[in-house]
Amino acid sequence: MKICIFGADGRTGVEVVNYAKKQGFEVLAFVYSESSNKYFPKDIEIKRGDVMDYNSVFEAVKKCEAVISVIGHIKGSDPLMQTKGMKNIVKAMQESGVKRLLSLTGTGARVENDNPSCIDKVLNFFVKMIDPERIKDGVEHVKVIRNSGLDWTVVRVLKLSKKDTEVDGYKLTSGGPAELQTSRKKVAKVLIDLIDDKNFIGKLPVISG
Repeated sequence: MKICIFGADGRTGVEVVNYAKKQGFEVLAFVYSESSNKYFPKDIEIKRGDVMDYNSVFEAVKKCEAVISVIGHIKGSDPLMQTKGMKNIVKAMQESGVKRLLSLTGTGARVENDNPSCIDKVLNFFVKMIDPERIKDGVEHVKVIRNSGLDWTVVRVLKLSKKDTEVDGYKLTSGGPAELQTSRKKVAKVLIDLIDDKNFIGKLPVISG
């Protein structure tokens, strides 16, 4: 199976690309900057583009059988980049007949019956006060996905950590509480493991341990 990974040149994206390759998947890494090539194995297909540009998104998606998005904000990016980018991804998947979609976002994107911890509530409260567009973007991007008609899964985390130790296992819950910090290697493992897991289609699991 060939996977298109958006946001592949981010810190989380690099981990997802490398873990996907390690698990035997064929990978197309959609990157914003070609300088990120040094982080990937030599046999990774790399496409430079902008997720805000539909044509470049479509050209990448049409070559693949599944899509993973770990796109995130960078300095100067559109406040609703995740939402607008996801609209392009969804449209490209619909037009290409690609069905499986996985995306990563924060626990600030709440859904009914969530069970956030006190720390989760406090952290997201301050993020909403300091950078309300960031929370709004996560929420709106989930709405785009839920209305897409695709076989989607949105994985949610509270806070990404810089730990780079290998991951053996993890715990997913339907609504939390989320673990305080989640390593990018763990996120990569979760996203790749869920590609073929039909139990999480149409769901928004939280990484809880």
